[in-house]
Amino acid sequence: MKLLVLATLLTFCTAPIIQAQDAKTNSGGKAPGDSGPAISISAAEAKNHTNVNALVTGKVVELNKTARTVYLNFEKPFPNQVFSAIIFAAKTNQFANVEQYKDKIVEVTGKIIEYRNRPEIILESTNQIRIVEKPAETEKKAEGDKK
Repeated sequence: MKLLVLATLLTFCTAPIIQAQDAKTNSGGKAPGDSGPAISISAAEAKNHTNVNALVTGKVVELNKTARTVYLNFEKPFPNQVFSAIIFAAKTNQFANVEQYKDKIVEVTGKIIEYRNRPEIILESTNQIRIVEKPAETEKKAEGDKK
């Protein structure tokens, strides 16, 4: 009798776990309903959306490299940056030409976290960042708007 109760309990407890794992593997590693960034925001708005999966757009004005980290600072240089995209040393080999993002409007995707009262996204793959517009294109548009 005890064995029957234990087997029944084990079946009911493990069924949700197995179903969740099956759902992830059948959907390409994503949980059901996980279709990417929940919101699209500017770099300045990121501070209001910590712990949210987002697409953040802004201009990379400064790129700092240390032995362990690459920092892409948005809108203002350190220490006044409004948002940062971070690449740790273990992943820098995936970002062959990180300098290409400097002075460009870029989009980064991922979970916004707060570190030392500043919002940031940790970049682990080049799929998380893309150049939206080059500065020369931005200046041409601005000149065209003035005419």
